[in-house]
Amino acid sequence: MSLVQPARCIAFIAVITVFSLQPTTPAVASADCSPSIDERSFASAAQLRALNATVAGFGVRATGSPAHNRLISWLEHRVDRLPRVSVRSEPFAIQRWKPGPGLLLSGGVVPVAGAIPYSEPGLRSGELVRLPAGTPITAANARGKVVLRDFPALDRGYLAEPLLDKDMVDAGKADAAGVAVAFPFPHEQVKGYWDPHLGTHYRVPGVFVGSDAVAKLVPGTRTTIGVLAGRAPAVTRSLVATLPGLSSERIVLDTNTDGVGWVQENGTVALLALAEHFARLPLRCRPRTIEFVFATGHLHRPAEGSEFRARALDAEYDSGSVAFAFVLEHLGTREFLPRDGSLQPTGLAELSGWFAGSPVLAQSALTALAGRAVDRTFVLPGSDLPVPGRVPAQCSFGGIGTHFHSHLIPTMAMISGPWTLWAPSFGSEAVDHERMRRQVLAAGDAITALAPVPRDQIAGPYLEQRQARAAGAPTCSHDLPPEWAPRS
Repeated sequence: MSLVQPARCIAFIAVITVFSLQPTTPAVASADCSPSIDERSFASAAQLRALNATVAGFGVRATGSPAHNRLISWLEHRVDRLPRVSVRSEPFAIQRWKPGPGLLLSGGVVPVAGAIPYSEPGLRSGELVRLPAGTPITAANARGKVVLRDFPALDRGYLAEPLLDKDMVDAGKADAAGVAVAFPFPHEQVKGYWDPHLGTHYRVPGVFVGSDAVAKLVPGTRTTIGVLAGRAPAVTRSLVATLPGLSSERIVLDTNTDGVGWVQENGTVALLALAEHFARLPLRCRPRTIEFVFATGHLHRPAEGSEFRARALDAEYDSGSVAFAFVLEHLGTREFLPRDGSLQPTGLAELSGWFAGSPVLAQSALTALAGRAVDRTFVLPGSDLPVPGRVPAQCSFGGIGTHFHSHLIPTMAMISGPWTLWAPSFGSEAVDHERMRRQVLAAGDAITALAPVPRDQIAGPYLEQRQARAAGAPTCSHDLPPEWAPRS
C-alpha cells in the first residue's frame, strides 16, 4: 500500500520529532464526573480474557467469511444492547478469498504450515529452484518453476510484508509455477501464518513451510505446489455504534474486526469494554458523543473500512462535528524473539507505540501511561521519516491509525507489532491480559481527560495543516492496494 506503510503494523525505527508540550486548560466537567476511569467498575483482566477467547474462538476471520460474519453479528448484538447506543452498518462488495490448505509434493509429501493468503487456488508443477534473498524473481529464472524463498531476515515478521507481496506479484508476472516461503522457525509455530494481509489476489499458488520441512526440499526436484482455496463474491460490513453525549461533536474510536488468533485483532475487545464503560455513565459525564467503529477490510485492504471512515470524517471535520480519533490494535502483547531456531518468550512486554499528532494528544498519552504504569510504550509523532513541506510531515501511525492521521483528523493510535501478530499458533500465550487491561484503562483515561477539552486545543497543528493542504501543499497518499495483482 502506498500510504507510507500505513497498515503494516508498527516499526520503531522512526525519526522521532519531539513535541513542545504546554499545559492546556480543559473545560470544567461536572463535579461528580471522574477525570479518569474508576478501575473498580471496569472490566477485569479475566473478563477481557474471556472476551478475547470468544473473539479468537471464531477462528480465522478472513474478510467476508462465515466466521467473520458471525463475529460481526456477535459484536453488533453486544453493542446494540447497551443503553442509548445506536448501531448501523457500512457495506462493501468484495471478491473474497476462501481460505484452504496448502499442498507441497517434492520427493514425497512436505508438511505445509499454511497457504499464503490470497494466493492462486489450484495445483501446478515444475522444477524447484531456490532463489536467495535479493535475487529478483523474473521469467528468466522462474518461468514454470516453483520458487523457494527464505522468509526475510528482519527484526519482526510484519516488516516482511512488502517483500512477500513483491515476490508473489513478481512470480505471477514471471509465470512461475508457485512460491514456497521457508521460515527459520518450526512448523508448529508458523501454522496458519497470515501475511501479506493486503487482500490482493495473486496469480500463483504460494505456501509457507517451517524450518523442519525445509530439509525435504531439494532444488532441481520436480515439485507440485497447490492451494485448496477458493474465490467468491461477497459483501462485508463495518459497524458504527454511536453513544450520544451532551454535544453532537464526536470522539471516534476505531479498530478492525477481521483477523486471526488472539492478537490480530483484539482491539475489538478494548472497544467493547470502553463502550460498556461509557454507556454506564450518566449523560452529564459524556461531554461529547462517542462513535465506536468496528471496521472491516483490514485483511482485504481494497475495502479497508477504516480508510473509508476516515475519508468521511475528513469531509466533515471543518464543520466542527469531529473532535479526534483514537485507534487501538494488538494490545497486551508479550515479546517473543528468535533463539536457538524458534521463537521464545523473553518475559517482557512487546514494545508498543502510542502515536499522537498534536501536543495536547501527546501530553494526554504520557499522563495516561504514567497513571496506569504501562511500560515499554513510546509516545511518537509517526513511524516514517518526516518529509519537509508535506502535511502531515510524517504520514504513518504504524497501523490503521494512519488512515485518520493522514486525512488530518486529530488522531491517537495504540499499537504493537510482535512476532505473534500473524502467527495464531501461540494462542492465549501471546497476550498478557493484565497488561492489556492497563492499556485499555490508559486509553479510557485519555478519552475521559480529553472529552471536555476545546476542539481547537486538541487539534493544535492539524488546523494549520488542513489550511496548508487546502492551499495546495502535498499530503499523504490514500491509495489502497489493488484487488487483483497485475498480470505479466
